[in-house]
Amino acid sequence: MRSTANQGNPLRRAMVFAPAAIGAIYLFGRTVEPKPEFNVKEVLLEEARVLIAAGALVVDVRERAAYETRHIAGAVLAPVASLAKAIPSSLAAARTLPIVVYCGDGATLGPKGTHLLNTAGFTGAVNLKPGIQGWASAGFPIERGPGKLA
Repeated sequence: MRSTANQGNPLRRAMVFAPAAIGAIYLFGRTVEPKPEFNVKEVLLEEARVLIAAGALVVDVRERAAYETRHIAGAVLAPVASLAKAIPSSLAAARTLPIVVYCGDGATLGPKGTHLLNTAGFTGAVNLKPGIQGWASAGFPIERGPGKLA
């Protein structure tokens, strides 16, 4: 006769089924790549607003469609894929300026874009940690439609 003492215990079920699930994921090649971590400076909304008010360049590193849906007012578009290939010549003059980089959530493309810029000598580039989502949720100015390309 089987014991039913642990059948309703979720921790016990997880301990029994987790190794099998991990094995199945491994066998079928569906492993999830760990997200790379970039050692970049991050700023929150108020610090970003101060930087922008003082003349910082704002760079959106998402794709064009996301940028045209909404972007921080005055932001230039420089998708991460483009930055990974080469830094646009139009950004060269901003090498010594403060730059606020952002993506949708502040954790996906923004850190990578900031890292690419920092590596290329843009030491004043920082990542907006809450991204455009946090910026818009706070009621800060956004624009829609085509804007400036870097």
